[in-house]
Amino acid sequence: MIIFNVVKEPHGWAIRMGERMTTPFRLREFAIREANCLADAIRRHGERTQVIIEGADANERSFRLTRL
Repeated sequence: MIIFNVVKEPHGWAIRMGERMTTPFRLREFAIREANCLADAIRRHGERTQVIIEGADANERSFRLTRL
């Protein structure tokens, strides 16, 4: 399974795929949209994907989206 993590960074948000990929974004919504687009594109090739979106603070729950 390929996992994309949307994480808070010092200057915005980023999409990470393990330690191999970091893509910066100013807004959380843009990072979430791009992570879902990446997951959908890979899913079309038969891979399972998951998008994990971390909250901006400790009180916000993480959101997980699994695509088959």
